[in-house]
Amino acid sequence: MASTSVDLERDENDGFCAALEVALAAQAGAERVPAQRDAGLGERIQRDAIVRLRAGATANPGLLALLAAARYAPVPPGGQEDDVVRRALAVPDLLCLHAPPGVARTVTVLEIVRAAAERGERVLVTAPTSAALDVLAARLPTEPTVVRTDQRRNGHGTPSAELTVVRTDQRGNGHGTLADAAAETQRRILARTQAAAHGLEPWLGDPAPATGWLRRLTTALDEAAQAREQADQAIAERDATAAAARDRLGGAIREERRAVEVAERGVTLAAESVDRLGDALRRAESYRFGRWRAERLRGRLAQAVPAAAAARMALRRAREEYADRESGLEKEVEQDGAVRAAADRAAFADLAAHRALESAERAAHQLTRLLAAVLPAPEWTADAAGLTAFAGRCRELEPVLRGRAVLIREWRQRAARPSRQLYHELLRYADVVAATCLDVGRPEYGELEFDLVVIEDAGRVPVPAALVPLVRSRRAILAGAVSHRGAPAGSVLDLLDARAPEANRIRLR
Repeated sequence: MASTSVDLERDENDGFCAALEVALAAQAGAERVPAQRDAGLGERIQRDAIVRLRAGATANPGLLALLAAARYAPVPPGGQEDDVVRRALAVPDLLCLHAPPGVARTVTVLEIVRAAAERGERVLVTAPTSAALDVLAARLPTEPTVVRTDQRRNGHGTPSAELTVVRTDQRGNGHGTLADAAAETQRRILARTQAAAHGLEPWLGDPAPATGWLRRLTTALDEAAQAREQADQAIAERDATAAAARDRLGGAIREERRAVEVAERGVTLAAESVDRLGDALRRAESYRFGRWRAERLRGRLAQAVPAAAAARMALRRAREEYADRESGLEKEVEQDGAVRAAADRAAFADLAAHRALESAERAAHQLTRLLAAVLPAPEWTADAAGLTAFAGRCRELEPVLRGRAVLIREWRQRAARPSRQLYHELLRYADVVAATCLDVGRPEYGELEFDLVVIEDAGRVPVPAALVPLVRSRRAILAGAVSHRGAPAGSVLDLLDARAPEANRIRLR
């Protein structure tokens, strides 16, 4: 019994699809120019939709059963309230919004579209013609912000008030077309990468300006190291020349030095003599029979004390004479021709080393300025070790920044050229996509699916044409006036409104 039911359902579905193919063939034959035998793009798009419907490759798995046998999914509790927008969003598969043309229907459809998009759904708005679509699209936001940063919600978890709308039914490059949206996206990409491209520009070229400054820094450091080595050699030569002149001119001072040494020994001996006599006198005075000896020692001590004072005075004079002679010798050495020449060479070599290091410092400042435009510049100190470490870091960064500069230049060049490659991404990230029914089957849509499709003026959309957006959406809302012409030759709204449960129908007055 179950098998019979399945077979009947399959036969019913196959019969419905076959009827659609016959209706499409009849319509295409009536519209085709006699000399043109190949089916047009619109016919192929509708046939592809029928194939997807027959194979069950639809966003809503129950779409075929709904169309062929009016098998609607039950509306959840709370989905039958009076508010039209809430009822429309609560229906799990399809809703027929029966209303005559006018402001009421347009406003209702717009409210449904905005409410669905603001709660995070991707919405497809379609109509049989561009003129019918213009009425809706004109009231939706027109600025196509493709790269979304708010992930459809703001930081407080509430829906964002701005929607991303892409219009794809218009041909050419005018405002509101997909080509215009792609061009605007390219302009924004170029504008946002302008600062990075400008900062990386000095790293382009052969030789690149930044590479030139790095070469200057490296060369200046090499020159500074060489100049410092030469300065150290010149300073060593200056010191050796001064020592030789001091030996050559220091004969008299050496005599003075020997006199100081003799005076120092005399002071030492005199002090020792005074100490010995004092000790002997104290011992003699301690003996009972040592008076006579003590008297002799007092006489000798009385002579030794003045002699020690005279020795100290002689040492002081000798040292003063030695200091005067030494000061005079240093002046003589400084004024010596050979010493002056060596000192000049050392001073010039040291100045050259400082200037080379200053040149390296200027190059480092230029590189720091260029690096700061693209990344945090490494810190450095204005000495040989700090500048050498900075140059090493710059050599590590140079190929990375050069490669990055080449990539962003090539990428910006490609972004500046007109391209259809952005079309799919525009459609993928848009909140609301507006297109005629047949345009939804164009190649740029690929395998895109939507949460909700709203077919405006559905009373004038044949079932095969309506299938093109319907197979891509999980839920659908058909808005229009019923014509009661019968299906499948009639409209999709005629087909579904007559058999839809009351919960799946809304009638506006």
